[in-house]
Amino acid sequence: KWAVKKVEKIRRAFLWNGNAEASRAQCLVAWDRIKRPKMAGGLGVLDLEKFSRALRLRWLWFKWTDPERPWVGYDIPCSNTDKQLFRCSTVVTLGDGRSALFWESTWSDGVAPRDLAPKLYKLAWRKGLTVREEVENQTWTRGLWRMSNAEEMAEFILLWERVQEVVFSDQPDITSWKWTVNGQYSSKSAYAIQFAGSYCTFNSTAIWKAKTEGKHRFFGWLFLQQKIQTADNLTLKGIPCDPQCCLCDQAPESAAHLCLQCPFAQEVWFLVHVWMEGLIAVPSSDAHVEDWWNEAL
Repeated sequence: KWAVKKVEKIRRAFLWNGNAEASRAQCLVAWDRIKRPKMAGGLGVLDLEKFSRALRLRWLWFKWTDPERPWVGYDIPCSNTDKQLFRCSTVVTLGDGRSALFWESTWSDGVAPRDLAPKLYKLAWRKGLTVREEVENQTWTRGLWRMSNAEEMAEFILLWERVQEVVFSDQPDITSWKWTVNGQYSSKSAYAIQFAGSYCTFNSTAIWKAKTEGKHRFFGWLFLQQKIQTADNLTLKGIPCDPQCCLCDQAPESAAHLCLQCPFAQEVWFLVHVWMEGLIAVPSSDAHVEDWWNEAL
């Protein structure tokens, strides 16, 4: 991890300062946000930690789909987080039950028993047995006699019902990947799913599809987040400056005021409005940046 952090520091400094070092005041947007996909409001800069996790999942996938590989049977350098992501990303269809692990594999409606009954998992013994071994010999209940509260009893009843539904066949167990159409693992989908839940409050697609230079799109991305170096942001960083707008001297300088609300900016927008024959509207004098952007589109 130390190497990843070192590389991330260099990448962050290069983005904001053009060399290997940058102060916090020079970093205008949080690095975690920058690493989000463009559709989620970021710059799409590769998140090295998430990408390395996506690649490590390949080992867990090949352990299932290609057990003849020479390293299968040895300890795989995957963390608990890696394994949890793999469980969330796969569905196991039981066949003969000789490959799927009872506690670790997602054979119960796409959920692993360790996630379905986490309290029982802590009590269970010998957690590395297959579904067939545990079900046929009824050994999955070993250690569960130590149940001591209603929650554990409820989990036991739920898991017992799932076990009673198990039916074996002569076919091998099959695992499928949730995030691709063909059910096969891909590092791209494993990387993308780690950003599930990320969202953007402004329409970022229009920025990156704009037919203009990259530096203009980058400025627009900063502007919509109100992260350009206006007086209000400089003041927050402790940098001395004149807080008033240098154009109109009537209001504090901010991204919204400088680009939308200032009388000088309003005049520019009016000229553009006339030149475009009304295609582009003049922002209202009290417009907020994100509201203006989303409504204008």
